[in-house]
Parts: sequence; C-alpha cells; structure tokens
Amino acid sequence: MAIAPYRPSTDLLRPIFEDIFGEGGRIGNMMRAPLADVVETEHHIRVVLEVPGLQPDALSVDIENNVLTISGEKQEQKGEGEENSVWHLSERRYGNFSRSFVLPRDVDSENIDAHFENGLLTVTVPKSERARRRRIDVRADQNRTQLGTNAS
Repeated sequence: MAIAPYRPSTDLLRPIFEDIFGEGGRIGNMMRAPLADVVETEHHIRVVLEVPGLQPDALSVDIENNVLTISGEKQEQKGEGEENSVWHLSERRYGNFSRSFVLPRDVDSENIDAHFENGLLTVTVPKSERARRRRIDVRADQNRTQLGTNAS
C-alpha cells in the first residue's frame, strides 16, 4: 500500500503544475527560497533567513553594488543501505536557492557580519556614519532682516 499526501479534489490545477514542474513544484534542482525578515535600526540593517537542515558551509553571503545575495544548497540526504527502500512520500525540498536584497547606498560593506545558529542565518549590515540619523540644531539669527518688511 502506498502512502500519499492528501490532495483535495478541488485542486484542479495541481496535475498540470506537476506535469510541468514535477512533484512538489520544483523547477530543476531549485528549492523554494527561504523566508526572511529584514529589520532596520538606527545603526544597522539585519536580514534573518530560515535555513533549517543546512550547515554554515553550505551558505554563501556576497555583496556587490549594494546588493546583498544569500545563496546556498541543501543536499538530498539518503541513508546508507537504502537502495532497496520503497519511498512512500518525499516532500522535503533539496537543491539550490538564492535571495537578493537591495541595500541603501550608505552601508559599511567592509564590516558585514553573518551568524548561523539553530537553522537561522543572521546577516548584520552596519550603516555608515553618513547614513545614520543626526539631529541638526535650528538657530535664530537676530541680525537678518525679514523678507517683506521695509527697513526705513
């Protein structure tokens, strides 16, 4: 008896997509891009990606022309001695992925930090001093004449 995922009969387009893209909707060996959070503070921009099942050496973080690109590859995992195994269901995704984020011009690309822990990749991009918010004092100049008044 084969074990298969439940597919409601109302999903009429699924067979068409599976014919084109294969089981699970994958195109070639591309896996679904990981979900991300992007948070900006006064001092940095932080990008957090969910990458469960990956190791840090399977990830790549690059920056070029203020575009931060995070890519990686999740290898298919089959155990030793499983060549005679019968697979009933395979929903986990494997393959390559890539996500790109356009950063503001004024970031400190020399001091980007990437940290991996518990399936989360956190990339912290510091802002340059020019990009940080600063307060500008407003002063009153008593020596200037106001426009629209006659000085007679």
